[in-house]
Amino acid sequence: MKVQVWSDFVCPFCYIGQRHLENAIKEVDPSIEIEFISYELDPNHVDNLDVSMAQELANKYGMSLEEAHANNDRVKGMAEQAGLHYNFETMKHSNTFKAHKLFQFAKAQGKGNELSEILMDAYFSKGAYLNDESELIELASQAGIDKETAQSVLDNDDFGLKVRQDEQHAASLGVKGVPHFVIDDQVFLSGAQPVETFKQALMHVKTLNFNNASSDMLCEDGVCKV
Repeated sequence: MKVQVWSDFVCPFCYIGQRHLENAIKEVDPSIEIEFISYELDPNHVDNLDVSMAQELANKYGMSLEEAHANNDRVKGMAEQAGLHYNFETMKHSNTFKAHKLFQFAKAQGKGNELSEILMDAYFSKGAYLNDESELIELASQAGIDKETAQSVLDNDDFGLKVRQDEQHAASLGVKGVPHFVIDDQVFLSGAQPVETFKQALMHVKTLNFNNASSDMLCEDGVCKV
Protein backbone atom coordinates (compact mmCIF):
# COMPACT_ATOMS: atom_id res chain seq x y z
CA MET A 1 0.00 0.00 0.00
CA LYS A 2 1.19 3.53 -0.74
CA VAL A 3 0.09 6.93 0.50
CA GLN A 4 0.91 9.87 -1.73
CA VAL A 5 1.22 13.18 0.12
CA TRP A 6 1.18 16.56 -1.59
CA SER A 7 2.76 19.06 0.79
CA ASP A 8 4.86 22.19 1.11
CA PHE A 9 7.78 22.63 3.49
CA VAL A 10 6.37 25.86 4.96
CA CYS A 11 2.84 24.52 5.48
CA PRO A 12 2.31 24.08 9.24
CA PHE A 13 -0.60 21.68 8.80
CA CYS A 14 1.42 19.57 6.35
CA TYR A 15 4.01 18.69 8.99
CA ILE A 16 1.31 17.97 11.58
CA GLY A 17 -0.69 15.87 9.12
CA GLN A 18 2.45 14.01 8.10
CA ARG A 19 3.20 13.09 11.70
CA HIS A 20 -0.38 11.96 12.29
CA LEU A 21 -0.17 9.76 9.18
CA GLU A 22 3.15 8.27 10.27
CA ASN A 23 1.75 7.44 13.70
CA ALA A 24 -1.30 5.80 12.12
CA ILE A 25 0.90 3.72 9.82
CA LYS A 26 2.94 2.49 12.79
CA GLU A 27 -0.26 1.10 14.30
CA VAL A 28 -1.85 -0.27 11.13
CA ASP A 29 1.01 -1.57 9.00
CA PRO A 30 4.60 -0.24 9.15
CA SER A 31 5.25 -1.52 5.63
CA ILE A 32 2.94 1.11 4.12
CA GLU A 33 4.95 3.42 1.88
CA ILE A 34 4.75 7.22 2.00
CA GLU A 35 5.55 9.17 -1.15
CA PHE A 36 5.88 12.93 -0.77
CA ILE A 37 4.93 15.05 -3.79
CA SER A 38 5.76 18.70 -4.43
CA TYR A 39 3.21 21.46 -3.98
CA GLU A 40 3.91 25.18 -3.52
CA LEU A 41 1.38 27.04 -1.40
CA ASP A 42 2.40 30.34 -2.99
CA PRO A 43 4.62 29.94 -6.08
CA ASN A 44 4.73 33.72 -6.56
CA HIS A 45 5.69 34.59 -3.00
CA VAL A 46 8.27 37.36 -2.73
CA ASP A 47 10.25 36.98 0.48
CA ASN A 48 10.48 39.81 2.99
CA LEU A 49 12.46 38.73 6.04
CA ASP A 50 11.62 41.98 7.82
CA VAL A 51 8.01 40.83 8.19
CA SER A 52 7.23 38.49 11.10
CA MET A 53 5.18 35.34 10.64
CA ALA A 54 2.33 36.91 12.60
CA GLN A 55 2.37 40.03 10.43
CA GLU A 56 2.59 37.88 7.30
CA LEU A 57 -0.53 36.01 8.40
CA ALA A 58 -2.37 39.21 9.32
CA ASN A 59 -1.56 40.77 5.94
CA LYS A 60 -2.62 37.68 4.00
CA TYR A 61 -5.96 37.09 5.70
CA GLY A 62 -6.89 40.61 6.74
CA MET A 63 -6.85 39.90 10.47
CA SER A 64 -5.42 41.86 13.36
CA LEU A 65 -1.94 41.16 14.68
CA GLU A 66 -3.49 39.90 17.92
CA GLU A 67 -5.67 37.46 16.00
CA ALA A 68 -2.63 36.27 14.02
CA HIS A 69 -0.66 35.61 17.21
CA ALA A 70 -3.63 33.71 18.67
CA ASN A 71 -3.86 31.61 15.51
CA ASN A 72 -0.16 30.81 15.65
CA ASP A 73 -0.47 29.81 19.30
CA ARG A 74 -3.31 27.46 18.38
CA VAL A 75 -1.28 25.84 15.60
CA LYS A 76 1.73 25.58 17.91
CA GLY A 77 -0.44 23.67 20.39
CA MET A 78 -1.57 21.28 17.65
CA ALA A 79 2.05 20.71 16.69
CA GLU A 80 3.05 19.97 20.27
CA GLN A 81 0.31 17.35 20.53
CA ALA A 82 1.84 15.70 17.46
CA GLY A 83 5.30 15.75 19.07
CA LEU A 84 6.58 18.72 17.03
CA HIS A 85 8.03 22.04 18.14
CA TYR A 86 7.06 25.17 16.20
CA ASN A 87 8.89 28.44 16.81
CA PHE A 88 6.89 31.14 15.02
CA GLU A 89 9.22 33.83 16.33
CA THR A 90 12.17 32.52 14.31
CA MET A 91 10.34 31.21 11.21
CA LYS A 92 11.27 32.92 7.95
CA HIS A 93 8.43 32.58 5.46
CA SER A 94 9.98 31.82 2.10
CA ASN A 95 9.42 30.84 -1.48
CA THR A 96 10.02 27.07 -1.59
CA PHE A 97 10.72 26.38 -5.27
CA LYS A 98 14.45 25.86 -4.70
CA ALA A 99 13.75 23.56 -1.77
CA HIS A 100 11.39 21.51 -3.92
CA LYS A 101 14.03 21.21 -6.64
CA LEU A 102 16.46 19.71 -4.13
CA PHE A 103 13.72 17.48 -2.79
CA GLN A 104 12.99 16.15 -6.27
CA PHE A 105 16.67 15.27 -6.73
CA ALA A 106 16.77 13.62 -3.30
CA LYS A 107 13.62 11.66 -4.16
CA ALA A 108 15.27 10.34 -7.32
CA GLN A 109 18.12 9.13 -5.11
CA GLY A 110 15.79 7.42 -2.62
CA LYS A 111 16.35 10.17 -0.03
CA GLY A 112 13.26 12.29 -0.58
CA ASN A 113 11.46 11.44 2.65
CA GLU A 114 14.62 12.01 4.65
CA LEU A 115 15.25 15.44 3.12
CA SER A 116 11.60 16.43 3.51
CA GLU A 117 11.83 15.75 7.26
CA ILE A 118 15.09 17.69 7.51
CA LEU A 119 13.67 20.70 5.67
CA MET A 120 10.47 20.84 7.71
CA ASP A 121 12.25 20.48 11.03
CA ALA A 122 14.75 23.16 10.02
CA TYR A 123 12.02 25.57 8.97
CA PHE A 124 9.51 25.13 11.77
CA SER A 125 11.86 24.53 14.69
CA LYS A 126 15.24 26.06 13.84
CA GLY A 127 14.51 29.21 11.86
CA ALA A 128 16.10 28.04 8.60
CA TYR A 129 15.53 30.22 5.55
CA LEU A 130 14.52 27.81 2.80
CA ASN A 131 15.16 30.21 -0.07
CA ASP A 132 18.83 30.65 0.77
CA GLU A 133 21.00 28.39 -1.37
CA SER A 134 23.81 28.03 1.16
CA GLU A 135 21.34 26.94 3.86
CA LEU A 136 19.59 24.55 1.48
CA ILE A 137 22.87 22.98 0.42
CA GLU A 138 23.88 22.50 4.04
CA LEU A 139 20.53 20.88 4.84
CA ALA A 140 20.81 18.63 1.78
CA SER A 141 24.21 17.48 2.98
CA GLN A 142 22.52 16.19 6.14
CA ALA A 143 20.65 13.78 3.88
CA GLY A 144 23.91 12.63 2.32
CA ILE A 145 23.76 14.81 -0.79
CA ASP A 146 27.12 16.12 -1.96
CA LYS A 147 27.29 19.92 -1.73
CA GLU A 148 28.60 20.39 -5.27
CA THR A 149 25.83 18.17 -6.59
CA ALA A 150 23.23 20.15 -4.62
CA GLN A 151 24.52 23.40 -6.12
CA SER A 152 24.32 21.90 -9.59
CA VAL A 153 20.69 20.90 -8.97
CA LEU A 154 19.86 24.46 -7.92
CA ASP A 155 21.65 25.90 -10.96
CA ASN A 156 19.64 24.03 -13.62
CA ASP A 157 15.97 23.47 -14.39
CA ASP A 158 15.84 19.66 -14.70
CA PHE A 159 14.29 19.07 -11.29
CA GLY A 160 12.28 22.28 -11.44
CA LEU A 161 10.35 20.58 -14.23
CA LYS A 162 9.57 17.69 -11.87
CA VAL A 163 8.16 20.19 -9.37
CA ARG A 164 5.86 21.61 -12.02
CA GLN A 165 4.75 18.14 -13.10
CA ASP A 166 3.77 17.29 -9.52
CA GLU A 167 1.77 20.49 -9.29
CA GLN A 168 0.06 19.85 -12.61
CA HIS A 169 -0.89 16.37 -11.37
CA ALA A 170 -2.39 17.95 -8.26
CA ALA A 171 -4.39 20.36 -10.43
CA SER A 172 -5.71 17.45 -12.51
CA LEU A 173 -6.98 15.85 -9.29
CA GLY A 174 -8.65 19.07 -8.21
CA VAL A 175 -6.27 19.64 -5.30
CA LYS A 176 -6.56 23.24 -4.12
CA GLY A 177 -4.66 23.04 -0.85
CA VAL A 178 -2.32 20.90 1.20
CA PRO A 179 -1.75 18.56 2.88
CA HIS A 180 -3.56 16.24 0.50
CA PHE A 181 -3.37 12.47 0.89
CA VAL A 182 -4.19 9.76 -1.66
CA ILE A 183 -4.23 6.16 -0.39
CA ASP A 184 -3.68 3.59 -3.15
CA ASP A 185 -5.61 5.82 -5.59
CA GLN A 186 -8.79 4.89 -3.72
CA VAL A 187 -9.27 7.20 -0.73
CA PHE A 188 -8.57 10.93 -0.66
CA LEU A 189 -8.08 13.01 2.49
CA SER A 190 -7.25 16.68 2.94
CA GLY A 191 -5.95 18.56 5.94
CA ALA A 192 -4.16 17.55 9.13
CA GLN A 193 -6.59 14.76 9.97
CA PRO A 194 -6.42 13.08 13.41
CA VAL A 195 -4.47 9.85 13.78
CA GLU A 196 -7.69 7.88 14.22
CA THR A 197 -9.07 9.18 10.91
CA PHE A 198 -5.93 8.06 9.11
CA LYS A 199 -6.13 4.65 10.79
CA GLN A 200 -9.72 4.18 9.66
CA ALA A 201 -8.87 5.21 6.11
CA LEU A 202 -5.87 2.88 5.95
CA MET A 203 -7.87 -0.04 7.29
CA HIS A 204 -10.66 0.69 4.81
CA VAL A 205 -8.22 0.55 1.89
CA LYS A 206 -6.66 -2.66 3.24
CA THR A 207 -10.14 -4.18 3.26
CA LEU A 208 -10.82 -2.97 -0.28
CA ASN A 209 -7.53 -4.41 -1.49
CA PHE A 210 -8.25 -7.75 0.19
CA ASN A 211 -11.73 -7.94 -1.31
CA ASN A 212 -10.41 -7.05 -4.75
CA ALA A 213 -7.72 -9.72 -4.50
CA SER A 214 -10.29 -12.29 -3.38
CA SER A 215 -12.57 -11.50 -6.30
CA ASP A 216 -9.70 -12.27 -8.71
CA MET A 217 -9.51 -15.87 -7.45
CA LEU A 218 -11.26 -18.88 -8.98
CA CYS A 219 -12.27 -21.35 -6.31
CA GLU A 220 -13.57 -24.86 -7.05
CA ASP A 221 -13.20 -28.31 -5.51
CA GLY A 222 -11.72 -26.81 -2.37
CA VAL A 223 -8.84 -25.15 -4.29
CA CYS A 224 -8.40 -21.45 -5.08
CA LYS A 225 -6.42 -20.28 -8.09
CA VAL A 226 -5.49 -16.72 -9.01
